[in-house]
Amino acid sequence: MRHWGGSGDYVEGERVFAPPAGSFDPDWVAGLVLDRLGAAAAVSRPALAVAAQADWTRRAEGGDEDARVRALTADGLPEPTALALVRAAEDFVTAYGVE
Repeated sequence: MRHWGGSGDYVEGERVFAPPAGSFDPDWVAGLVLDRLGAAAAVSRPALAVAAQADWTRRAEGGDEDARVRALTADGLPEPTALALVRAAEDFVTAYGVE
């Protein structure tokens, strides 16, 4: 499994249990991004969740990671945050078996 980092620590307000099997949870992905970047994310959790859902749609349509980062940047996310979000989404997919 490719894992892009993060403390692995419990994030306040984060659910303790995983999302239902086979489901994508954009809020969970937003939490991963905030855990990894903290204030450097420069985007609120709700905005990250919206971006994660948009990224999920692009991923489902066959977008590769570079194209997804460019699209998120065009949507207004800072590039490091867009990259962290795409990587968090991929980690989520690997960890929870969502395709």
